[in-house]
Amino acid sequence: MTRPHFIPGTTARYTVKNRSGKKKLAAYLASRLGVVEPWADDLIRGGHVKLDDLHANPDETINLSAGPHLLEVYFPHDWPKHMAATEMPLDILYEAEHLVVLNKPAGMVVHPARGHLDNQTLQNGMRHRYRHLLQMPETTVGSQHRLDKDTSGAIVFALTRVVYTDLVKQFTTGRPHKEYLAVFDGTPDFTSFSCRSPIGPDPGRKGLGMVVADEGAGKSARTDFRVLHRGDGWALAAAVPHTGRPHQIRIHAASLGVPLAGDRDYNHHWDRLGFPRQALHASAL
Repeated sequence: MTRPHFIPGTTARYTVKNRSGKKKLAAYLASRLGVVEPWADDLIRGGHVKLDDLHANPDETINLSAGPHLLEVYFPHDWPKHMAATEMPLDILYEAEHLVVLNKPAGMVVHPARGHLDNQTLQNGMRHRYRHLLQMPETTVGSQHRLDKDTSGAIVFALTRVVYTDLVKQFTTGRPHKEYLAVFDGTPDFTSFSCRSPIGPDPGRKGLGMVVADEGAGKSARTDFRVLHRGDGWALAAAVPHTGRPHQIRIHAASLGVPLAGDRDYNHHWDRLGFPRQALHASAL
């Protein structure tokens, strides 16, 4: 699905096709726009949403079985409030007409999401830097890929809808080459190793993953590690992920007995080497 585009001050009309069941309107609108539900709820409560030419109520349910319906959404200039353009320092590595590569600092979230709606994400900063473009129909300021909050390094943002759509296709097919620098807590018994262990959810820890016995319990994953330097109880390594599973490098490193230094999720002795966060940096893209 192409990334939705919201032009402040305009109205978008969507046809809701006939299908079975009922759904909370805010939930349906959120999925249709590709946003979190509180944003969709803001639009409804602000009187900016019409369902079949009638202003929608905040707690309204849409009967999908009685469709098709016409959904009309007006995007006010101050919406979404959690995507406000916010001035902040940005470390630009490469800037062209249609895309930008930044060095994301550790401790910053890439885009607004549940629990990070304070207008202090990288997305907010990029919207401020390119605020002069936001009124143009072809403009989209967004990143298709993600870095964990405490991972630093290279991340690409598209500035146009065409480039964003193309980047979605490229990252979906695994075309981009990504390389990371990582500090192992421990010294591995290998110089180079290709870890191909499948990764699945950790049933005992919500939001975290683990290596599983087979792909039936998870998804295929591959990370190539190459040791660059060995120290006293630690090692510096290059890590190249060939798949994009959440926390993939961190999970694979831990499964090899050398979890990342500073990794509070996958290293029981995360503070042994004094790293305040996981020692992982996206060094090449």
